[in-house]
Amino acid sequence: MTRTTDQELLSLNIPGTRIELDPGTAEELGAFEEQALTEDEALASADIPAEYLPEQALEPDEEGA
Repeated sequence: MTRTTDQELLSLNIPGTRIELDPGTAEELGAFEEQALTEDEALASADIPAEYLPEQALEPDEEGA
């Protein structure tokens, strides 16, 4: 198991720096977090003309009404 010091963690702010982390420390630092988009968010962020979008993407959101 690798021991990571605070100084090593601070060095992560320097571009190109690499340090060895054990999986537990990496997870604590957020290395394995996934922030996926929903399908609606992905469609909204794409530059696709409306005529090519699926029908459900064109319907207003009834949950917020």
